[in-house]
Amino acid sequence: MEEYESISGGSASAVDKSDKADRRIARGRKCFLVELIIGVLAMAGIAYMLTRAEKNYAEAERELETAYSSSVVEREDGSLVVSGDYAGKSFEYVEDGRIVEGVTLAGIPLSGMNYEEARQALLEEIDRRIENINISMTVDGATILLNASDFSITCSQDVNELIHSALRVGREEDKDYYSVYLERQRIAEEGVDLGDFELVLNEESLREKVDYIASVVDRSPAEPYITLLNRLGGGKPGVGVGGDASDIFTTKTVYAPDGKAMADIQFHNGRSGYVLDKEKLLGRIVNAFKSGDYSAELEVELEPTDPQMTAEELAESFVELSRFSTNFSSSSTSRARNVQKAAGLLNCTIMVPGENCSYNDILGPRYESDGWLPAPGISGNEYIDSPGGGICQVSTTLYNALLKAGADFPKSTASESPRLLIVRRFPHSIPGSYIAKGLDATVSYGGPDLVWRNTGDTQMLLFAYADMNTRNVYAFIYGVPDEVRYTYRIWSETIETIPAPETIQIAEKLWPTGYSKLVVKPRTGYKVAVFRQKYDMDGNAVGDPVQLYLDTYKAQRGELHYGTGPASLPRPE
Repeated sequence: MEEYESISGGSASAVDKSDKADRRIARGRKCFLVELIIGVLAMAGIAYMLTRAEKNYAEAERELETAYSSSVVEREDGSLVVSGDYAGKSFEYVEDGRIVEGVTLAGIPLSGMNYEEARQALLEEIDRRIENINISMTVDGATILLNASDFSITCSQDVNELIHSALRVGREEDKDYYSVYLERQRIAEEGVDLGDFELVLNEESLREKVDYIASVVDRSPAEPYITLLNRLGGGKPGVGVGGDASDIFTTKTVYAPDGKAMADIQFHNGRSGYVLDKEKLLGRIVNAFKSGDYSAELEVELEPTDPQMTAEELAESFVELSRFSTNFSSSSTSRARNVQKAAGLLNCTIMVPGENCSYNDILGPRYESDGWLPAPGISGNEYIDSPGGGICQVSTTLYNALLKAGADFPKSTASESPRLLIVRRFPHSIPGSYIAKGLDATVSYGGPDLVWRNTGDTQMLLFAYADMNTRNVYAFIYGVPDEVRYTYRIWSETIETIPAPETIQIAEKLWPTGYSKLVVKPRTGYKVAVFRQKYDMDGNAVGDPVQLYLDTYKAQRGELHYGTGPASLPRPE
């Protein structure tokens, strides 16, 4: 019985625990239902409140709309008066097509201006600024002023568009009258600056001006130069040939073979030059203009340029390039004096780079009144006495000195860049006795001439001297030699002998029978080739001999005149 009760008691305890669990579950379900009901009620409350708020907002909007009113009234002048009330606030402004208050453009207050007034004000400002453009430059102590006309100035923006942009301020199309009113009030108080216009210069026009300035202020360097003092009498007077004695660096005396001083070579100092840096100046002017510094004062420095050489270098490099002589010991006294006079006039000739030298121009016309003596000279195909007879020997001597100095001919390819050029030269009609065939140079005032040119970069000098004791006439060429110096040998070769045609006989009825005279002597003709050989300073031949040209001396038919008249006729003198 006790055991049963024990079991029975245990069973009762288990039942009691199960009831408690059921009761807890029941209570949880009740709480969840309560919370759910409360949430639903809260959401319903919120929805109600939102609906109520929307209703209140809509009512407020309707009240606001009913609080705004406006009207537009046109006045007699065509302007419009816009007025109204907004939320109890009255507003009014005038729409008259003028720029609203507070607008500025390029520093100009445009308030109240119409289109034409604003355009005129802007154009006047552009003109004022252009008129105030005065950029000055001080160059080498001189002041150069550039104004608007030197710049070809234009406005980068369209003036009409600038005015339209000012007129659009305060006139937004998508705003109501009240908003426009508020915007104009703000503009009047705070202001609206539409910026500035820009002046633009034409750089090509300015470049032309700078080029002109450079042409005025640039100074090329002056190379050292030479003047001569003639130490011989008879020809040119014994005075210097140009130049400034104050800038003489040194002097060299030129002596003839007999020791006589022919001339003094005076070497003068050169002078530095200067050039304008055109691109630098152009840039400075443009920068000043673009920055609005229309009154800029520019100090312009010139770039120095030096001569290619100094007077000392010129004096050291100046040497005798060639000399040539011929003998006139068989000449008459008159002819010898003409040779001496011609050499004296030729002495101390300065050959300027790029300029032609003319033998006839140097000697001038030959008249007895000028001291030229009648003497035999070749004219046509015979020797005749004429004032200045014999001067062709001096021109021939000079011609050979020029050839020995490396002179070439315009169409020749013997030299790539000759220092001297024979521009004009003519042979005699008859070969001379004092020079080899093909190496003569005949001259006649107003006719054949010997013309040559210095094609180098520095002056060249010509000296001439007639030694009346030995009866030799000399020509000397002085100058700066090429970097590689050469000497030259000139000679001629007869390549063809042309026999004289048979002498013709002409009867003279006024001459006595038995008397005859060879009026025209028959003369053999020749074809001659002239050659030149180049040598280095050690005497070695450089290349092959070069044929310079061909000369032809025409053969001449003789004429024998004989008498056919009575023997009693007198013989002609």
